[in-house]
Amino acid sequence: HAMLTQTGHPFEIIVVNDGSRDASAQVLRSLSGHMPELHALHFSRNFGKEAAITAGLDAAQGDAVLLMDADLQHSPNLVPQMLQHWYNGAEVVYAVRENRDDENALKKFGSGLFYRIVNRNARFALPEDAGDFRLMDRKVVLALRRLPERNRFMKGLYAWAGFRAVALPYTPQARHSGSTHFDALKLINFAIDGMTSFSTWPLRLISLMGLLSAA
Repeated sequence: HAMLTQTGHPFEIIVVNDGSRDASAQVLRSLSGHMPELHALHFSRNFGKEAAITAGLDAAQGDAVLLMDADLQHSPNLVPQMLQHWYNGAEVVYAVRENRDDENALKKFGSGLFYRIVNRNARFALPEDAGDFRLMDRKVVLALRRLPERNRFMKGLYAWAGFRAVALPYTPQARHSGSTHFDALKLINFAIDGMTSFSTWPLRLISLMGLLSAA
């Protein structure tokens, strides 16, 4: 809130409570009572990050929309740099991890393998180590809203939408509280969503299966 106030622009903060079972809903209601810029969306249960991002984008009204995780691993200190790139004509400014030193060897290997497979056969390239921490011009947000996918793989949709983009290196902060709920199975499912949505591998496998069944 303090960083956004310093920019001198009017702003809104939209928090998507993705079915939290702790006191998040009560805390948000308390904060919104004395912070009129804060608007909270409460899901009836946990629908996952992709659904939460989509809901936030649907609710956002600003000329620029900034996506950030709530665990404070995405540093607000990068906001002025993102805004400056936007002032200079960038339509998307996305943060790219400088390294993965905070991850174990298995996750590093899986991430590298995922990008090699997807980008080798994709119709367009997914920037490696780029996540959801990004600023987008309103025209980009409107383009994402118009996409009809129900099973939304946001990393792929960002890349598919195109627009003038600038990569901004960053190092994730330590998680402020809590722990990640992405276990190995969820990461595998996430990778499968990405490969089936934005790679030609599924089409090749289906074609091969059809040839084998016809033989």
